[in-house]
Amino acid sequence: MTSLSSIQLGDLFRADFRTSQSGDAINTALQKALCFDYRYQPARVAIGLSLAQSTPPRPSSDILGKPIRGETLFGQEESEMALWVTLICAQANIRAPSRKQFFELVAAHWARGLDSLEKKFKVYAGEPHNFLMSL
Repeated sequence: MTSLSSIQLGDLFRADFRTSQSGDAINTALQKALCFDYRYQPARVAIGLSLAQSTPPRPSSDILGKPIRGETLFGQEESEMALWVTLICAQANIRAPSRKQFFELVAAHWARGLDSLEKKFKVYAGEPHNFLMSL
């Protein structure tokens, strides 16, 4: 059962994660441009890119994008989910986030990462392979 003070990994598999509405549009555009089959693929790249930055992301302007289920966004194995949760919490320097904090962190990293990806992609327009290799 989820407590008010911290999240449980099992709950995150079934949870729906969202980014901003504008971020969702970028996610869809990148999915098409990069010939990705699934929406979670650019989302994972975006979150990872954001986590590589040393500063925390700004809170997302809204969380109205289309949902991606936790097991799809982060992986179906407990070890995959635990890795993402650990990376996100460590970057935020939060040991035991609330469910709300965690969802907000994911949305913020996803949105910031998508903004970065969009800017980087414009440099490699028409060359998706070179773009992906540059990351």
